[in-house]
Formats: sequence, C-alpha cells, structure tokens
Amino acid sequence: MKSFFKLIFVLLLVAVVAGVVASIASKKKLESMSDDEIREYLGAKLAGKVGDDQLATIQDAVISGVRGKKPEVDHYIEDVDEAMDELADVAEEAAEQQAEEAEAATE
Repeated sequence: MKSFFKLIFVLLLVAVVAGVVASIASKKKLESMSDDEIREYLGAKLAGKVGDDQLATIQDAVISGVRGKKPEVDHYIEDVDEAMDELADVAEEAAEQQAEEAEAATE
C-alpha cells in the first residue's frame, strides 16, 4: 500500500513539474509574439469553443497579462541616449581643446 502511495506521489510530482515547464515555455512563446500574432494564435486555438465576445475578452486579457509582466526597457533607452549626449559633449570639448593646443603650438 505504501508503494502505491509513493507511486501516486511521484506521478503527481512529475505532472506538476511538466505543467510548470509547459507553462514557462508557453509564456516565453507568447512574449516573443506581437499582439496581432497572439490574437491569431488564440483565435486558432479557441475557434468554435468560445463565442466572439468571449474570445475578444480572452485575447485582451492574455495580451495585457503578457505585456504587463514584461520588464520595462524604456529607462534603458533613456540611459543610452543620455550617455550618447554626454559622449558627444566630451568629444566636442576634446576637439576644441585639441584645436586650441594646435593653435598655441603654431604661434
């Protein structure tokens, strides 16, 4: 009897792990898709199983869930833009200083 419960427990554990792995893989797949691709994918999967209104609600919920949990990258773009501006200023100052040194050397 103990071995039967152990077997059931192991099978349950394997099923949970497989479910988690499948969930993570599905999430990664959806994150790499555009909104229109997600709508098409869900439309194909749920065609005939749910009504059009319910399908639209499901599509909107999935898209907002996928996009809502995605890391924000806008601050990285702003940081890079600021760094590029600073580098441009430093390069301009270095060019001016080099021009002044060259002018002083020719005098």
